[in-house]
Amino acid sequence: MKIKDVEKLTGLTAKSIRYYESKNLIVVERNEENSYRNYTDEDVSRLRWIKMFRYLGFSIEEIKKLLTIDADEIKKALNQKADAFSEQENLCEDKRNLCLLLAKDYENNEAVLEEYNDIIEFLESDEMSEIKEQVKDFAAPNLITAIAETLIFMAPVFSLFYNIQAERTDILMFNGIIAIICTALTTWNWIHYANQYKKNRERVKRKNRKMIWLLPAMIAAFVLGITAVIAATALFPQWALPDNYLFFEHGPITEMALVPLVILPIILFCVLIATKIRKKPVEEMEDVNDLLFIWNHLGKWRTAVIVAWLLALYCCAFNFTAVTKDKIIRYSPWQPMGVEYKYSDVDSIKTGFGDKNFSFTEYKKKGSFYYQIEINGQTVTFHTPTANEQIERYEEHTYLELEEFDRTLTALGISKKADKKGWENCDFDKEYVDRFLRVISYKKPD
Repeated sequence: MKIKDVEKLTGLTAKSIRYYESKNLIVVERNEENSYRNYTDEDVSRLRWIKMFRYLGFSIEEIKKLLTIDADEIKKALNQKADAFSEQENLCEDKRNLCLLLAKDYENNEAVLEEYNDIIEFLESDEMSEIKEQVKDFAAPNLITAIAETLIFMAPVFSLFYNIQAERTDILMFNGIIAIICTALTTWNWIHYANQYKKNRERVKRKNRKMIWLLPAMIAAFVLGITAVIAATALFPQWALPDNYLFFEHGPITEMALVPLVILPIILFCVLIATKIRKKPVEEMEDVNDLLFIWNHLGKWRTAVIVAWLLALYCCAFNFTAVTKDKIIRYSPWQPMGVEYKYSDVDSIKTGFGDKNFSFTEYKKKGSFYYQIEINGQTVTFHTPTANEQIERYEEHTYLELEEFDRTLTALGISKKADKKGWENCDFDKEYVDRFLRVISYKKPD
């Protein structure tokens, strides 16, 4: 194939083709009879790639390297070039803004010249470059965070389907609006991730690799928190309860203590990530081994985390009320050994169903049955009591322990305020709803 044919097939001039040959980008065989160059189809393909690489701004030396490496390395180089174009785009935007500012202040050119020169000097400094890199690394999305945010945003959507199935028409409109908003946020989140992945493919990939350890770490932290809660709320009461107890229930402090026990580890890992990025660029991270580096640099926060965990465990352990055949024993963080009361010490009873569409306290939610007693100025609420497994009738009939407890207290003449309003919102089985209504309706026999 002659050079004129190659010109037509590649769109390159003969001068350019000979230039690339002089730079050893292509090696063309010559006809032994007349020493004319004899171009092959492979040479044409190679020249097309050279033309493409030159268009993308690769230097001759870079093209030499590209023509000798495998496909994966070429993809990496192209992604790096795409990142460079993004940086050039940002730089052009900075220069554009500076042009607009100069055009506005040019009448006072001598006054602003020194100020703008200082700005240019700072923008071109190594310090500014380092800041920009750290900001880009921090702002770059990662797959683990995107998945975690999706799970959070999808909670109202799952709740909507549950409420539709449960026919909770009273909150469907509110729940539906929140679900739509969260679905839109989830969609925007993944669109943002996809766009950033296209623009900064290597940076996002690198961050994904460096952050992949976060998922098992968060799962481990969550499991550890749940295990601690189970140990504190189940094992300790079983050890502290008297042998003749009928049932017991944890107080509201336990729900509050769940936050540091379960959420704190996740927050801690977020702090670790932020510390990691602040202390070291993403390129220098050492994956899981870097956890030791961060833990050593947390300083006083490390002590605060340990103290918060211990306090939360303590509050979970010493926070329940036990009921025996003749006593009510109240355990609390400030009374860990328990305070005993007689049934006759109960001042009043209040029972009914919750009426709130949304509440962090479970027994206040619409349709939830509760049984409260006022004793020595304290309110004790029974919502989901844990019955003694050794009592066979309680094992066969759930909530029977509350019904019997109510009959005993009511028989003592303790004032009782009961309201069955909202019972139709209770989604328990009919057997339990009937028992709740009997508790509410029961009065002292004449």
